[in-house]
Amino acid sequence: MAPRKADESGVATVYAATIAVLLAAACVVVLQVAAVARLQHHVSSAADLTAIAASQAAVSGADACGAARRIASANRTVLRECELRAAAATVVVERTARLWGRELSVRRTARAAPSDYVPAREGRR
Repeated sequence: MAPRKADESGVATVYAATIAVLLAAACVVVLQVAAVARLQHHVSSAADLTAIAASQAAVSGADACGAARRIASANRTVLRECELRAAAATVVVERTARLWGRELSVRRTARAAPSDYVPAREGRR
């Protein structure tokens, strides 16, 4: 009897399906990484805008932390901290998003002051 040849029909389909699944998984990973980067940039921008709003409000005599809270909320972030020293505002904002089935919180700190602001020197005698 002659040896039987192994039937390899359909092997290309299995390889193609495997490659398609791997490419789809890679695309999902790339999209999730991009979503995290986008979230981080969004929160950083929101922190900057919030600090600027607080500083401008302080200069005009308005409620600086109230202005910061409104700007943070308008940027879909939450104001966690607001500190004012003269017209220099330091704020911390946070946003939580659901990625990979988990909650991801991103916090950013920003500081803003008027262009003519001169900080007091510590230890001055």
